[in-house]
Amino acid sequence: MMDTPKHVSDLWHVLQEIARAEDSRFENQSVSEHAQRHGAEGARDISRWLEIYRQRVDADYKFRFPEHHPRYRGFCLVRRNWPTGLRWEAFADDTLAKVPVSGQPDKDSLEAAIDEYLHGRGERDSP
Repeated sequence: MMDTPKHVSDLWHVLQEIARAEDSRFENQSVSEHAQRHGAEGARDISRWLEIYRQRVDADYKFRFPEHHPRYRGFCLVRRNWPTGLRWEAFADDTLAKVPVSGQPDKDSLEAAIDEYLHGRGERDSP
């Protein structure tokens, strides 16, 4: 369980730590800069990190990605419209964390990348 931030700036620091744990590029880039540079998708990342934080402070709270997103082996597959183009990304349904695989141009490629990721972790038969 985490402490509740006393100021908005404290919350930004918490979000920065969540982002940094997920992606090393946030060692040198702030989450607010990410939101400004990447438009709606950056804002969606901020919202997801807020949901991760909320789950950490409230054990009874559980966020789920909308049902219209396809699922594969315990991951939510999301088609994202980045300024650099469309790509599919995967997120853990239980923790909301981004799966450490590169965004893919289509769902099938993302599923193959997830299989490779899980195989590398020794999880051949994961759900």
